[in-house]
Amino acid sequence: MKNGKLGVCVVGCGDLGTVHALRWQRLAEAEVVAVVDVDQERACKLAETCGLDQNDADYRDAIVRSDVDVVSVCVPTALHVDVAVFAMEHGKHAISEKPIGLTLEAADRMIAAAERHGVKLALGFMRRHSPVLPALRTWLAAGHLGRPVLYQARDYRQIRPKRVMHDANVNGGPVIDMGVHLFDLWSYIFDAEPVEVFARGFTFAKGREELRHIEHLAVDTADISVRFASGDVGTFSVCWGLPPTVTPEGTPDVVLGPRGAAHVQYGRDHQELTALHEGREWETVAVCKQDMYQLEIANFAHAILNDEAPLAGGQDGRRALQVALAALRSIAAGLPVRVVDVS
Repeated sequence: MKNGKLGVCVVGCGDLGTVHALRWQRLAEAEVVAVVDVDQERACKLAETCGLDQNDADYRDAIVRSDVDVVSVCVPTALHVDVAVFAMEHGKHAISEKPIGLTLEAADRMIAAAERHGVKLALGFMRRHSPVLPALRTWLAAGHLGRPVLYQARDYRQIRPKRVMHDANVNGGPVIDMGVHLFDLWSYIFDAEPVEVFARGFTFAKGREELRHIEHLAVDTADISVRFASGDVGTFSVCWGLPPTVTPEGTPDVVLGPRGAAHVQYGRDHQELTALHEGREWETVAVCKQDMYQLEIANFAHAILNDEAPLAGGQDGRRALQVALAALRSIAAGLPVRVVDVS
């Protein structure tokens, strides 16, 4: 640490890299000292935003600098493992955007590197950092909706402007890229392990001219049901293959139980839990108007400085990825898949 501050290197200067850099800069105990991207225009833009007079094209050159203590890994999913493991092998703490990777082997490499080199590894599950989520977990455990519950979420969008998000070998598509958010938070709020997954899926965008350059298109549309050891069930309906300009209006997540219903909203800087019970009006149970990404970065800085475990770590990322891979296997087979059978 220099001048009592964590020196931060941001690898990947796209949307999420910019999000990370700005949040690190807002912390009194941290300072962005390096940014890296193969796209020099993007790197120069973020470097200027952070008040830096230079940037690096090779993440290795930036990470090994003596003033770098922590690395934000914001590159495409397939590259997470190489960047994060390199950082940790050189004694740097790493926070990787979700998903942890495309394979459990990649996840295990990252987890092992953190343990072997005595550094912290965090995953970018920003929803975990909203106080609304532990409020929901406690509220469900208290039986306000009864048990078991059914948690329903959906995400419908046009073909993604970032075409790489449709590449099965680079970002994995929405079953992995978006699904891991839900699979992680369900494990947390149900306080239970995922047991079985059944999913159906399609590639709606197959044949679109915009994606013709991608050799292996990911499943872009799916309906996924995950059963947990607690008896609770999470369902996720997702479509990232709708035609351009066709994006239905978003809706809150819905939680249903024998004693009532709840809505959960996860806006970047506004998260809210509301509930409806018999004979009553909708009521607010918990609300937070803080930026989830800021809370995520602050938590990781606190974990490093106080030698504590981050709120969402490598094992959380691995568990969520295992569910996503089970969903893809279920889609391919047309059958339910036990999560423990995915290795």
